[in-house]
Parts: sequence; C-alpha cells; structure tokens
Amino acid sequence: MKKFCSLLLCAAISCYALFAQSSLSAADDFVQQLLFPKIVYVGDQTELQFTFNSPIDFFALADPAKITGDSLYIEPSRPEFLSADDTFTVKQVILYRNGMTYTLQVSFIPWRPGVIDIPVFDLNACIRDVKVDDSQNTEQYIAYGIDLQPFTVESLSQKNGDLSLRPPAAPILLPGTNYVMWTLIIGGVLFLFLITFLLARLRTIQEFYYTIREKLGLMRNSRVTRHKLKRLLDADDSDVDFASSWQKIVRSYLEYRFACPFASVTASHLAGVINNATGNMLSDNQESAVMDLVSLFTRTDYIVFAQGSIDSRLDPPQEHEAAFAEGERKEIVKITDACIVGLESVDENIGVGV
Repeated sequence: MKKFCSLLLCAAISCYALFAQSSLSAADDFVQQLLFPKIVYVGDQTELQFTFNSPIDFFALADPAKITGDSLYIEPSRPEFLSADDTFTVKQVILYRNGMTYTLQVSFIPWRPGVIDIPVFDLNACIRDVKVDDSQNTEQYIAYGIDLQPFTVESLSQKNGDLSLRPPAAPILLPGTNYVMWTLIIGGVLFLFLITFLLARLRTIQEFYYTIREKLGLMRNSRVTRHKLKRLLDADDSDVDFASSWQKIVRSYLEYRFACPFASVTASHLAGVINNATGNMLSDNQESAVMDLVSLFTRTDYIVFAQGSIDSRLDPPQEHEAAFAEGERKEIVKITDACIVGLESVDENIGVGV
C-alpha cells in the first residue's frame, strides 16, 4: 500500500511539473540533425531532418485533416519558415512520428551562399497553425521550441571548381547549325573547284558543245528531210510539181549539210560543189551517194524543163517522154533516202562524218 501511494505521489508531481512549465525545448533531450545532400550549393533541392524525443503527443494537438498515418503536414508558408532576405524558400514541412521519437523534415531551396541559421520557432504553434502570441495566452499551453543548427551553403563557383572568371562563352548556335555551315563551306569549295576546272577546260568544252550541237543539227536536218520526202510521195501532184518539190527539198538539205548555197547549182556542177565544201574528204559511201543524187537531179531537171519540147516526142516514148514511169516516184524517194543515210554515215578510215 505504501508503494502504491508513493508511485501515485510521484505521478502527481510529474504531471504538475509538466503543466506548470510554460515552455519546453527539443534541446532538453536527444536531438540529431541531418542534411541531404551533405554539401549544399545554391539552387539545390535540399532536405533537413531534425530528430528528437518528446513525451508530448503533437498529433493530438493538430488538425486531423493534416494527419496521414504517422505523418503530420505543417504549413510551409508560416512566418517561422519565411526568409526575410529571400535567402531560401521552404517547399514542404512534415513531422513524422515513431513512438516518442519525432523527425521534422524541412525541404527547401537556398538561393544565396553563406550560413543559414533559422531562428528558434514554436513547434506547437506551427502544428496548431496559430500565432505564437495567441497560443501563449491559451491555458495550459506549452511552447515547444525547435532550434535548428545553422548550416553553410556553397557557391556555384566552388561546385564547378572555378577559381577565376571564365572567358566569354561562344554564342549558342541552334541545333543543326554546324551541319548547315559545314555543308555551305564544302559546297562553296566544290563550286570554286568546278568553276576553276571549267575555266581551264573552257576551249575544250566549247569545242565539245559546238560539235554536239552540229551533230544534233545534222540529225534533225536529215530526219526532217526524209519526213518531207515521205509526205511528198503521198501528195497527188503532177510530175512537174513533184520534180520541182523534190529538188527544193533536197537542195535545202544539202545547204544545211555542207553549209554552202545549192539553190542555183546545176546537176553537172553538184559533185564539184560538194567536193570543194568537204575538201575532197568524202568516203566511198558518201561519193556513191553524191553520184546517185546527181543522177536524180538530172532526171528531175528533164521532167521540169523538157515538158512539151521536141525531145520529149522522140521514140521510144518511155525513154524520152517528160513524165515519170509507173513506180518511178517511189523509186526516187527510196534512192534519195538511201543517199541521205550515206551522206550522214561515218567513214571508218577517217573517223568522222564529213
């Protein structure tokens, strides 16, 4: 009975002492403070953990809406967590409970290098979310002071290992700009090389160009002439008109082919004019074609100029009549076509067509 009374007396004395005190502090018991990361630089997301033991049930004093399991949310916008000179910004404050051990976790971002020392604040007032002055006027209120240890924030220059001012940085280029610049440089060099090559070979290029243009012109001339002869064969003209048209077409072809006038050249002088124009460099096939053309010009001249003459009435009529025999027009066009092919041919010994 005496032991029971002694215990009851001790408990009463302890309770009286507890409620009689107007202020407690975490420094009165075991405390531990950790900082993550250990070395803090300006702009880093930092977390401070302050662990202490206390017999007070802080969760019983808080708003139940702010409690989740063993964690208690504390408003980070309270004056206790505001920096007067904007040295840091508190993002989150949470109180964790594990029996009689509490851990106050403060997440913040420092903005300036140097020592940060958060003033002592009343944890009870923060939990109840009331002003300090109002909480002290409440009956049986116990202020619980939290004194966080100061810590140092390092500068970014120390983080990057810069002990002196850096030289001015180069202008920031848009992505892909280097590839564009190198493409333009390489393209410019290739363009200059191409221009130099063309200037050095200008004479050769000109000769090649004129040769190609001349050959294309000759091909077109022969193709157009053969097409005109085919249409002439299909036309229903008189023998005189056919002979006149044939000579006009062939003379136009010869003028372009040998670059000299043939409008007034007679049949007897035709071969001589062509030999002079080519410097007597005709191949055997070309000479044969010229002789065939001379024969055709002679025949068409007779048709044009012997019409109604005495010679056209001589016997036998098939040899002297100024008219084409049956199928002769077709034969003339066929021979002319072969002559054009022969004149455009390339002599294997000379190597080029004349």
